[in-house]
Amino acid sequence: MAENKISLISVLKLFSIFFYVAIFTVGGGIAMVPVLERILVEKKKYLSEKEFTEVFSVAQVLPGSLMINMATFTGYQIAGFWGAFLSCVAIMLPPLTIITLISVFYTQFIQFTLMKKLMIGILAGVVGEVAGITLKMFKKTKFDTFKIILLLLSFALIFIFKINPIYVVVIGALLGIFLGRMEE
Repeated sequence: MAENKISLISVLKLFSIFFYVAIFTVGGGIAMVPVLERILVEKKKYLSEKEFTEVFSVAQVLPGSLMINMATFTGYQIAGFWGAFLSCVAIMLPPLTIITLISVFYTQFIQFTLMKKLMIGILAGVVGEVAGITLKMFKKTKFDTFKIILLLLSFALIFIFKINPIYVVVIGALLGIFLGRMEE
């Protein structure tokens, strides 16, 4: 009986965490990552930094939404099927509701000058937040010659040669698997 209560409590806590992150974070999946890390790793200690980085890496490589993947994977690790299910619902519910309302009233909504300025301000904030996430992940990475070459090559492929980032991520993942096996 106590196990069911603990499980139910952890599932409800996960739901509230992902619901909170979905409501109060502006900018999409990547903007939610530092907020989620702060809560899951630093405050609640549900995951270690290494586990969080692994969840983030796997979620980013998988097809679909980064946050849905992270919510599902994290929820499953912490509270099994129901943790995964309710974390996924919690991360989708606020944006789905907001987008539905915006889409219904979009033509009236966007005509207001204040709304146009608000959108520009939000965009600037999101760019800053994404830059901060990138810098934080960069600082955490232990670089060797291969990783530096892969970083520079990825940057060149995406920004200079305009290669689709999905291809670059897949190639990086395959190289990681191949080189990881060589080190074993």
